[in-house]
Amino acid sequence: MTAEPVRDVTGEVPLTTAARQLGLHYMTVYRYVRLGRLPAEQRNGRWWVQSEDLDQLASSTGGDGTGADGARARGARARRWSDHRRHLVARLMAGDAPGSWAVVERVLAGGSPPTSVYLQLLAPALRQIGEQWAAGTTSVRAEHQAAAVAIRMVGRLSPRFARRGPPKAGTVVLGGAPGDPHLIPVTIVADVLRERGFGVVDLGANVPGASFVEAAQRASNLRAVGVSLSDVGRRDAASDVLADLRRKFPQATLLAGGPVVSNRDEACRLGADDWAADAIGVALLLGGRD
Repeated sequence: MTAEPVRDVTGEVPLTTAARQLGLHYMTVYRYVRLGRLPAEQRNGRWWVQSEDLDQLASSTGGDGTGADGARARGARARRWSDHRRHLVARLMAGDAPGSWAVVERVLAGGSPPTSVYLQLLAPALRQIGEQWAAGTTSVRAEHQAAAVAIRMVGRLSPRFARRGPPKAGTVVLGGAPGDPHLIPVTIVADVLRERGFGVVDLGANVPGASFVEAAQRASNLRAVGVSLSDVGRRDAASDVLADLRRKFPQATLLAGGPVVSNRDEACRLGADDWAADAIGVALLLGGRD
């Protein structure tokens, strides 16, 4: 894995590093870019920030990002999210759909957008359960119960990402690699892209290569095709799909992501053009509007 640069020779940092240096969530810093508070330039699939602009923002954010007040605020937010995740993990593993949804409702009622529910609550909770299963500290039964409840939760959240009017940012085809049974990573990216003005063809999990090709052929204004990989044993299958798509759609951006693709280098080795760490990152990469 390649380490992300803290500052490159031009005095710039990538947006993800900027967020860490400010002590803020990536989505918060991304919002500063959208609102014009933080100048940024998109290059080579990343947003880059000038060091002097980052320093200026850090000195002006006060309690929102720096100083003792900012540290206390960040700590309180982190504790709240940690508590929500702990409660959600317990309810998911118990197979408690109403209790799981009650956690989500509390977060939404507190003013957090659905995107934060996905990226700061549901996805980390499922990642934790998966890690416990891999370590042998969670049973297959509990892991399956959690996945079943999570799918129902995603079904209730998805309508909140609908956007009025026709998509103007192009069409993105998304699906899980052949043999990969995990649905939720695909759905999360699909919902966030829809909210940001993309047309999305969501093929779900375990998608045959021919289905990716057919969907891309039928797509209006094809912008990108994304292959999700959650099962390390399906790497070769994902690579074969990407190679076939490259031959047939040379102008489309090919993306590889999912829980077992942890950086851009790994995605490129599979045959993709690029990678993003989360659904917001995919939208940024493809230039979707808010």
